[in-house]
Amino acid sequence: MRIYALTIFIGAFLLFQIEPMIAKYLLPWFGGTAMVWTTCLLFFQTLLLAGYTYAHLISTNLAPRRQFMIHVGLIALCVTAMLLLALLSNSPVMPGAGWKSAYPAFPVLRILLVLGVSVGLPYFVLSATAPLLQSWFASIYPGASVYRLYSLSNLGSLLALLTYPFVVEPTLTLRTQANLWAVLYVAFAIGMLLCALPLRSRPGLTHAGADESVGASRGTKVLWIALAACASALLYGATGQMTQDVAPIPFLWILPLALYLLSFIICFDGDRWYRRGIFHPLLGIAIFASFPVVIYINAIAPMIGRVILSTQIVTLVIEVGNLSLLMFAGCMVCHGELVRLRPHWRDLTVFYLLVSAGGVLGGVLSVIVAPLLFRGFWDFRFAVWASVALMAIALVRDRQSWIYRRPPVVGIAILAVALGYPLLIRVVEHTRIYSAVVLTVIAAVALLPRWKNRPRWLARPGLVLQVSMLAIVAVLGVIYVKTIEVALHDTLWIVRNFYGVFRVVENEGPGHQWHSYRLLNGRISHGMQLFSSSEPATRYYPATYYDIDSGIGLIMMNHPRRAEDGNSSLRVGIVGLGVGTMAAWGRPGDYFRFYEVNPTIINLASDPNGYFSYLRDSSAKVAIVPGDARLSMEREVAEGRSQQFDVLVVDAFNGDSVPTHLLTRQAMLVYLAELSPDGVLAVHVSNLFLDLRPVLAENSRALNLRYGFVSCEEKDAMNWASDWVLLARNDKVLGQPQIAGRLKSRDGLRRVRPWTDDYSNLFQLLK
Repeated sequence: MRIYALTIFIGAFLLFQIEPMIAKYLLPWFGGTAMVWTTCLLFFQTLLLAGYTYAHLISTNLAPRRQFMIHVGLIALCVTAMLLLALLSNSPVMPGAGWKSAYPAFPVLRILLVLGVSVGLPYFVLSATAPLLQSWFASIYPGASVYRLYSLSNLGSLLALLTYPFVVEPTLTLRTQANLWAVLYVAFAIGMLLCALPLRSRPGLTHAGADESVGASRGTKVLWIALAACASALLYGATGQMTQDVAPIPFLWILPLALYLLSFIICFDGDRWYRRGIFHPLLGIAIFASFPVVIYINAIAPMIGRVILSTQIVTLVIEVGNLSLLMFAGCMVCHGELVRLRPHWRDLTVFYLLVSAGGVLGGVLSVIVAPLLFRGFWDFRFAVWASVALMAIALVRDRQSWIYRRPPVVGIAILAVALGYPLLIRVVEHTRIYSAVVLTVIAAVALLPRWKNRPRWLARPGLVLQVSMLAIVAVLGVIYVKTIEVALHDTLWIVRNFYGVFRVVENEGPGHQWHSYRLLNGRISHGMQLFSSSEPATRYYPATYYDIDSGIGLIMMNHPRRAEDGNSSLRVGIVGLGVGTMAAWGRPGDYFRFYEVNPTIINLASDPNGYFSYLRDSSAKVAIVPGDARLSMEREVAEGRSQQFDVLVVDAFNGDSVPTHLLTRQAMLVYLAELSPDGVLAVHVSNLFLDLRPVLAENSRALNLRYGFVSCEEKDAMNWASDWVLLARNDKVLGQPQIAGRLKSRDGLRRVRPWTDDYSNLFQLLK
C-alpha cells in the first residue's frame, strides 16, 4: 500500500509541476499571452485522456505479465528520451531554441507541437499512473478503497501547484527546475517498477464481485462526460477572466487549477464531504452575489477609472474572489455529482476515461470553439449556467434527491427568488409587465398541488421543485445575456483571438462637439484618439500615456537632435503598436518602426478607413514588423541589420503588465544592440499592481546604464498618468537640462534578484 501511495503521489506531483514550468518557459516564445497557458492546459488534458485510454486498454485486454513488459518498457523509453533531449538541448524536458518562431501562423498548433516533442512522452506515462496503479491495486487487494488513492493523487497534484509559485519559482531557475524534475522522474520510474513486479507471477487479473453490479447506463456515462466537461470549462473560463487584466503569471494560472483540484480531492476522498444541502445553496449564493459584482465592475469601476489606485486594487480582489468562489462552487457540484454516479471498481478505468474525455471536451470548447462563437470571455458565464442545468438534471434523475423530498412550499420560495431577482438587479426593461407575469406564474404554481383533477403528468412527485429549477436555469441564462448587452452598450468593434479580447468604444462630448475612440483589452486602455469639430488638431495629439509631460514626451520634445536644429530626423523603434499613438511624434524625415505580435492590432491601427488615424496622419515614414518584437530584433541583429535607433520604446502589454521576457537582462542586451551609441531606451512601466522599476534598476547596474524615472499625474481626459523608466549608455540625451531636471534616481528602490531568461518572479514586485 505504501509503495503504491508513494508512487502515485510522486507521479501526480510531477504531473502538475511540469505544467507551470514548461508554460513559463514557452511564454516568451509566443508573445507572453495568457493563451499560452490555456493551450498548454489543453495539451496536458488531452494527453491525460490518452494516458487514461492506454491504462484502460492494457488493464482490460492484456494479461498482467504483458502489462508489466509493455509499461516498464515504455518507462525505460521515456528515461532514454529525456537523456537524449538533455544532450541535444542541455535540458531533459525543455525544448531547444531552434523551435522558436517569431511569427507563427497558428500559435496554438505550434505550441502543441513543441510540447509534444519536449514533454509529450514522459507526461503520457505519468498521466496513466493513477488509473493503472489503482487497477492493479484493486485486483491484488480486493475490497480496499481505490478512490482514496485517487484522492491522494489529486493531493500530490495540488501540492505541486501550490509549491510552484511560492517555493519553486522564487528560488530556482528554470533549468534547475527541469533537472530536479528529471531526478524525481527517475525515482518515480523505480517506484513504478516495484509496483509492477508482482504482476509477473499473476496468471490473470481477478474480477471478484464483477457479477454483483450492472454496468453504468448510457445516460449515466453521458452525464459523466458532461459534468467533467462543465468543470473543465469553469476552470478555463475563470483563468481567462483572471488573467486578462493582470500579467499571465503562474499564480493566476495556478489559483483556478488549485481550486479545481481541491474540489476533486474533497469529493473523491469519501461520501461524507460532498453535501448537496451545503454546495447547492453555495452555488446559488455565489451566482446571486456575482451580478452586483459584474454591475459594479462594468458601471462604477470605469467611472472611478484611474483616479483612486486603491479602488482599482479592491476591484481586482473582489473580482478574483468572486470568480474563485463561483468556479469552486460549480466544480464542487460537478465533481460531487460525479462521485455520486461513480461505478463499481470493474468499470473504474472506463469511468476515469470518460471523466478525462469530458475534461478535454471542456478544454476544446474553451480554447478552440469559444473564440469562434464568443467575441468576449463569455464562456465562463456559459459554464456557470451549464453547471446549474446539469445540477438540475442530476437532481431530477435521483429519486432520493431533495427535489422529491422537500415540500412544495420550498419550490415556491425558490421560484419567487429566481423570478424576482432580475427585478432586484434591474435587468428588466418593462418592470410592471414582468412583475405581473411573475406573480401570475407563482400563483399558478402555488395552486397546482390543490388542483384535484389535474392530469397525471402534473401530479408527478416533486413537480413544483422541478419547475422551480427549470425557472432558475431559464432566468440565469436571460440575466447573463442581459449583462453581456450592458457590457457592450458602447462597443463599436470587438475581436477575440489568441492574444486576448480587444474592443473599441466611443465616447461623445456635449452637443456632439467631440468624440473619441478608445482601445480596451479587458478593462485596460491601450490608446485613445480624440476628434473635435472645434479643435481639429486634437486628432494629431499624442494622447493618454504619451503626452508632452510623459517620460517619452520629454525625450521626443528635448532630444538633442531636435534641439540642435529642428530638421534633424530621428530613428525610433516601438515595441507594441497599440493604436499607433507614438506615430503622432513623427516629423518629416523621421523613421518609426513598430514591432507588433498581434495581427488584429496591426489591422486595426493601419486600416485606412479605421477608427484610429495616427499611422496614416503621421509625418514620419512608418514601418510595421509583425511578430514577437524580441525575436524579430534578435534576428535583425544576427543578420547584421541593427536599426541603430535614437529612441527605442518598450510599450508592449498583456493586460496591465509588460511581458516578462521583454524585461530580462538578455532582452536589454538585444535592445542595446539595436540602439545607436547615444540612443535612449524608454520603458513604459505604468501598472496598478506591480512596481517594475527595481527590475530595470538592477539591469541598469549590471549593464552600467544611466537610469532615470519619470512620473506624471493625470491632467485631463487626454493626458493620463504615466510612469516611464529611461535608460542610456551616456548622458548625451538624459543629461539635457530639460530632461535631467525631471528624472528620479534609482536610489531607495528595493533590491531584487535580477531577471534573466531563466529566472523571473513577479511576486517580489507587488506594490
